[in-house]
Amino acid sequence: MTEINAYLDGALNDRERAEFESMVESDPDAKAMLAQHRQHVEELHRLYDPVLTEEVPPKMLELLRKRNG
Repeated sequence: MTEINAYLDGALNDRERAEFESMVESDPDAKAMLAQHRQHVEELHRLYDPVLTEEVPPKMLELLRKRNG
């Protein structure tokens, strides 16, 4: 599973990526698992990426400023 995440994150080097893609192409179960993981990642981005552009609530900023003094 770690290798799938690394692949989807673009964290594999060229050799690792080629080996992974070759393995996936030759294994229908691995191909299905990769498709499922890719779908989950896309869904997570769809759900949570909008949060990245939200303003931080003033009360939270105030608390963080007090904490970091």
